[in-house]
Amino acid sequence: MDRHQQLKRTRQGSNVIPFRLDAAFFFERAVRHLDRHNLQSALKYFRKAMEYEPDNPVNHCNLAGVLSEMGLFEESNQLLENVVRSIDPNMYECYFYMANNWANLGNYQKAEEYAARYLDLDPNGEFSKDAEEMLDILIEEFGGGEVLRQRVKERELERKEQDKARRLLEQGKFLEATAYLKNAIEEHPDLTAPRNNLSLAYYYLGQMDTAIEIAQEVLRKDPTNIHARCNLAVYYQHLGDRAQLKQLLDSLRNVTPLNFDQCYKLATTMGILGEHRTAHRLFLLLSRWSEDAEPALLHCVAASANNIGNSKLAKRIWQDIQILDPKGEVAPFYLKALGECEASGKKMGTISYYYQIPFHEQFKKMQEQLENGKSGNWRNDPLIRSSLFWALQNGDIETKIQVLQTFALIADDEVVEALRQFVIRPDEIVQLKLMAIHILHHIAYSSDTELSDLPTDWQTVLEQAWAAVQSHGSDMYQILSDQWTEFLMRSGARLPKMTKPAVWAAGLTYFVLQKYNKPVTQRQIADLFQVSVSAVGKISRAIKDTIDT
Repeated sequence: MDRHQQLKRTRQGSNVIPFRLDAAFFFERAVRHLDRHNLQSALKYFRKAMEYEPDNPVNHCNLAGVLSEMGLFEESNQLLENVVRSIDPNMYECYFYMANNWANLGNYQKAEEYAARYLDLDPNGEFSKDAEEMLDILIEEFGGGEVLRQRVKERELERKEQDKARRLLEQGKFLEATAYLKNAIEEHPDLTAPRNNLSLAYYYLGQMDTAIEIAQEVLRKDPTNIHARCNLAVYYQHLGDRAQLKQLLDSLRNVTPLNFDQCYKLATTMGILGEHRTAHRLFLLLSRWSEDAEPALLHCVAASANNIGNSKLAKRIWQDIQILDPKGEVAPFYLKALGECEASGKKMGTISYYYQIPFHEQFKKMQEQLENGKSGNWRNDPLIRSSLFWALQNGDIETKIQVLQTFALIADDEVVEALRQFVIRPDEIVQLKLMAIHILHHIAYSSDTELSDLPTDWQTVLEQAWAAVQSHGSDMYQILSDQWTEFLMRSGARLPKMTKPAVWAAGLTYFVLQKYNKPVTQRQIADLFQVSVSAVGKISRAIKDTIDT
């Protein structure tokens, strides 16, 4: 297609961002000079238009088009790359323009790569036929085709990697998933799916900084990647970063998913972010795309319908799910809840998009199973495990307490890692961290790591006490740590301020040595720590009374 015509059509066909008068004025002048083949003047006025509206991607594309006409293909590509990276990742035609530039530069492999990427992102786009013709020419006349063959191979490999990683994540095996995905990335560094899944695994483990860093790394390589953008939006919501979240949401609202996988990811993400109308529209689209009526997908349609106020549709769909999944407990639970709301004249609250009953109901079932001696039934249940890890990250205080109590019973490597990460999270309240530490001690996990990120005075008390008792044996550190952690946890909201760590270290030392029948007097401990005898007695009694209650 003639580049001159592309520029005109770009201006006429764009109604995404309205031009201000000044930018329009310079645009008209630019087009007038372009019609006269006065490229230098056209370049000048397109630059002016871009200066007046720097956030309008059309201005950048127009300028890139003139640069291309002038043979400045590399400079043109720099502008186009900037558009998809920083201004509008959904302006897929930029990839087609770059393919043309690379072909003109004689880099036919790059031309093939960008033409193929354009067709991946916008298979029915304005330039799709032109891109297909370009690929045919590159393959037939310039010996290309390697890029396309490699892309087919990568897609198949990526699908297999993604299926296994998804299974591990759904089963709550986050440590195993991270190990598997790290190896997959090392073997296939160009694949993005393992990086997206690794980012999610770190998110579930509570390692937010690492999760965000990996998602941003994916977007630096592929600014249009929907999975990375969706993941990042969820992370920013979790952190309460409204500015970053708004920027991502604005771009996600304008995304048109091109396949089932993209659409499902986008729909689920929009639901999590509270964009229920968008989620409902996308889930309805997915239900039309799907050949089989999947209960999990239908539940998403029902949940989104309820969340936008259409309880009648939600009820009808849950009734359909009961027929499709007669042994399932999700549809009966929500139908019962909906019936109770209708009877009382109340509205249903926001429904989760996950095809499982709410966590507090799952916890009740766990407690019932425990009472009946059937704890093994839920320990390895993928839905329950993933719910527990999610609830530890996102639940309220009461829910987190329930999760921590449950983790004490599961007590496997995944739980240990989740608790370790929970303890060092700065936004968790101290009492919950103490509870997590106590559980870690209960399952015989090393204590010094967990205490290191609690208030430094508490750590100082333990260190000073250890210095005083280490001559009594190496096992005394674990005993000290256990007793100190027990005291901190049981104190809870009544925990006193420790303005003088030496006094508390002296009291802790005397309490532990007395408890384990080591010959020592209060005077000896007072002299060792240079505190008063009365202070040693007072603190040791406070520790004993708290632990014994």
